[in-house]
Amino acid sequence: MSTKLQNLTPERRKYSHLLHSFLFSSLYFPLSVFLRSPTFTIWIAFTISSDQTMASEPVNVSEFEALAKKALPKMYFDFYAGGAEDEYTLKDNEEAYQRITIRPRVLVDVSRIDTSTSILGYPISSPIMVAPSALHQLANPEGELATARASAASNTIMILSFSSSYNVEEVAASCDAVRFFQLYVYRGRHIAANLVERAERSGYKAIVLTVDCPRLGRREADIRNRWA
Repeated sequence: MSTKLQNLTPERRKYSHLLHSFLFSSLYFPLSVFLRSPTFTIWIAFTISSDQTMASEPVNVSEFEALAKKALPKMYFDFYAGGAEDEYTLKDNEEAYQRITIRPRVLVDVSRIDTSTSILGYPISSPIMVAPSALHQLANPEGELATARASAASNTIMILSFSSSYNVEEVAASCDAVRFFQLYVYRGRHIAANLVERAERSGYKAIVLTVDCPRLGRREADIRNRWA
């Protein structure tokens, strides 16, 4: 008897002959190939994931839009997501972001990852801010008040739109956070001056001036929805 078999317990020695059997020998090679194959890896991944429910919350920023499309009336979603005329510029803007790639840095310490940065000296948790957009109350009864609280909880900056559902004072009172105010300059300069003064008194830290909108665009989706 070999040394290896001598070291086996009596219970295991009863089955040791299977190691030298024709059946085991014939199955060993295909089984070993299967265990190393992509098919086995996919099967294991599917088996593990099949018992788990899919995440109900978005896992990246772009998925918020897909959830909004499901939740909002078509008229409201088109208002938020649409652009002017055939939306060529809107599509070009989206594709421009896709052309920005991340260049990996190798052989550096990645034990601590820090995504924080600062805007005009104000620290934020990541380079993602809340851009100005109009009429948040179409999506939620609390509108910009809820947006401001969410921005504060995420430690980032909200830019309140000139066309907000709530005024600058109401949003400022909703939470303690860094806020900027977006402004259109109308022909009546006194309107802009008054808004700037109110924003300053309410603690807004910067004015975000829109300069590329001399008039409203021809938003065809809004026209079709009889919104415009």
